[in-house]
Amino acid sequence: QRIRQRHYPLPPPMTLWTFCQSVLLLFNAFAILNEPRFLEKRGLGQSSLTSGYVSATSPRGQLIGLITATQYMRVPLVVLNALVIFVKMVFG
Repeated sequence: QRIRQRHYPLPPPMTLWTFCQSVLLLFNAFAILNEPRFLEKRGLGQSSLTSGYVSATSPRGQLIGLITATQYMRVPLVVLNALVIFVKMVFG
């Protein structure tokens, strides 16, 4: 007897557009992190850099810089989110 194989549709390929959406989603996640309640407890707050506890050139220091920069760029993130929502509504 032959076993029937089910043919499931393949997921859509990863395109530049979906990669940009993924990066935007990641930046949104960084932007909403609360520094006193979440980041400071894990040593990822801006005070870790200014106190000299973490070097600015280390990977941890670079992550702290990225999180801080993303939190300052909330207004452009809102605009980019609105643009992505509009494009997805129009083109599906």
